[in-house]
Amino acid sequence: MKKIRVSLEGNGKVTIKLKKERPSEEKLKEFAAPAGGFLLSSSLMNQMEIRVESVFRPGQPDVEIVYALSGSRADYPEMLHKFSSNEVVAHATPDRISAAADKMAEHILKERPDTPKIIVAAHTHPDAAAELSQQDRSSIINIAQRLRELIPAANLVFAVHSVSSESPRPRTLPVKIAGNRIRWSSITRMHEIAFFNENSDAFEVSI
Repeated sequence: MKKIRVSLEGNGKVTIKLKKERPSEEKLKEFAAPAGGFLLSSSLMNQMEIRVESVFRPGQPDVEIVYALSGSRADYPEMLHKFSSNEVVAHATPDRISAAADKMAEHILKERPDTPKIIVAAHTHPDAAAELSQQDRSSIINIAQRLRELIPAANLVFAVHSVSSESPRPRTLPVKIAGNRIRWSSITRMHEIAFFNENSDAFEVSI
């Protein structure tokens, strides 16, 4: 529920503001994360969808992008980090991306009010499967090592976010299709995202 704040200004005017409430610990406990896994909210998935589809360039193929989720709880990310900076991304093509883990960590720490207890490092596979490539498996090891040096207390999760080419379609709600996989559709693209730990094993997610 939103709180209403009423204040009386010096000129006799009354100001009414709606204040957004952050979920309390008790409310979050009602939506428990799976044992050894994490919980993903619908509002954060909306942001993920917007971030991924914003790469659209008329007449040009989509390129891979990176983004991250972070949170003050080890099982509940609540913030999205876009990484739309040359500092983070050095090179991107439809099937490959080069990102600097130390700059990712720097951006996360600057954007958050606290040190995160979970980081979900995600990259996209445009018009391809939400599966780890051999290069992805090698990159995860290197990125995990660097992130642990810079943010040692964080729970690390990695994700592959598959997004289809653009085509009109009905919107569908996110559904969990496997222990570590979620699928949904916007009005233009199909999305599927799979989560893994730093050993490239499936990592449990709930929505």
